[in-house]
Amino acid sequence: MLVEGYSEMKKFLPAIEMKGEPTIFDEALAAAQERLVRLIIGDQLETQLEQRAAADHKLLLHCQRVISQDAFLESIPDLDLILTDAGFAVVNNEKVTMASRDRVDSLKKGTEDKLQASRDALIAYLLRTTAYNSWRLTEEFEVFASALVTTYEEFKMVAILTNASAKSYPQSWNEFHALLPAMNTALMTDVASYISKEYAIELIGKIRERTQMSPAEKAVFLIIQRAATSYAMEDRAVGQQLATRAYSLMQKDLDSFPTFAASAEAKDIALQHADTPIFSMF
Repeated sequence: MLVEGYSEMKKFLPAIEMKGEPTIFDEALAAAQERLVRLIIGDQLETQLEQRAAADHKLLLHCQRVISQDAFLESIPDLDLILTDAGFAVVNNEKVTMASRDRVDSLKKGTEDKLQASRDALIAYLLRTTAYNSWRLTEEFEVFASALVTTYEEFKMVAILTNASAKSYPQSWNEFHALLPAMNTALMTDVASYISKEYAIELIGKIRERTQMSPAEKAVFLIIQRAATSYAMEDRAVGQQLATRAYSLMQKDLDSFPTFAASAEAKDIALQHADTPIFSMF
């Protein structure tokens, strides 16, 4: 286990104050570790971190923080309940005043916000360090890279909230992660019909391989990210306008985009569209 019970869990959760070594969180910790492995780090890193080598201490702390916050959040609804012969009852300790529903809801919201930030911080660390380059070859990382957006915070920076996209706009890290496959589909179909599949695949490779982009490419990359997120959130009008804008910018600077320049899309005169006022926002 990456988090060995309550004693390791409590340092990441200042709200916890329990006597002894309670086992109430053990199952939640196991489930939280499984989620972390499935959503972010993969089996290979899990096995490596289980060895608790000194060189992996920083990454282990990131993972322990995510696991502890996730397990605690999942446990909150059941922490004051016990099953008796007469059914469920609420734990009552005369020396302790039970928290109000508003305070419990506030604790849940605060813990959820911290968990989302901790997941993003873990991914950012894995992206920043060169010590875990093998992670970039995993299926777990491929989900992020193939969507061109690697963290929830980055998504909130690039995604455009409109009336059309509001219903599908992720309100949590889990919803963001669930949207990633749709973002890849949008990139490889709707957006690629303007920028070409070859260039879309090249961009995914640059994220995977940590390849630096030129200033011109960075500017187009942001527009492509926004186009893919808009299409994924079912705002096809904005998605098309953004994909058209990316196409137009690359057409004006083909030397900076050789893969696109060699594509059928770059030579398709039917894709010539005029810019619209929406681009003044970007």
